[in-house]
Amino acid sequence: MGRTVTVTGRGRASAAYDEATLRLAATARAANPSDATARATYSMAAMREAVLAGGAEPERLTTTHVSLNPVHDPWPTVVGYEATLGLAVRLTDLARVGSLLVAAIDAGGDGARIDGIGFSHSDPAALERAARDAAYADALAKAEQYAALAGQVLGEVRHISEATPVGGVPIGKRSMMAMADAGGAPPVDGGEGSVDAVLTVAWALGPSA
Repeated sequence: MGRTVTVTGRGRASAAYDEATLRLAATARAANPSDATARATYSMAAMREAVLAGGAEPERLTTTHVSLNPVHDPWPTVVGYEATLGLAVRLTDLARVGSLLVAAIDAGGDGARIDGIGFSHSDPAALERAARDAAYADALAKAEQYAALAGQVLGEVRHISEATPVGGVPIGKRSMMAMADAGGAPPVDGGEGSVDAVLTVAWALGPSA
């Protein structure tokens, strides 16, 4: 195999999030299952129409959960039923997030709930490629330094392996980027996300010229 130098390179690529997912829910209680379900359905239908009217695209709406559970008081006495419906709304225009939240809550009434907001990148593969580029450049700079210190020159690449960053998932980084809608809608901090790459690369070593 000859002489080699093996180093680990690390790279990070960051970009502002350009997609948001609103997680909405409608919850209702009633004395019987059908009434609870009907009330939750009515509330969710109003929320759905509100976000569509606000610019959300139908193909970006996803039903996330449907549940119906007895309410006990005390256990095991059943005093009613609670129905919950969930809807995820994916948006590419982050400036609409605040106004759509307000519209959905206003339309859904007392049963409307917000389960949270998630942010993502529409093209995560591009961010991953940029992180790998940075990791390889870091590894190459280290290898060139070690080779020079040893009075050698780098030859061909003998081995490349990619390690999983700690936690096994891209590392997210948030920055404050408030986007306030008109009409009293709450500001929403989209922020940015980062992806880390870790590469181990081995080069052959040859004598300096």
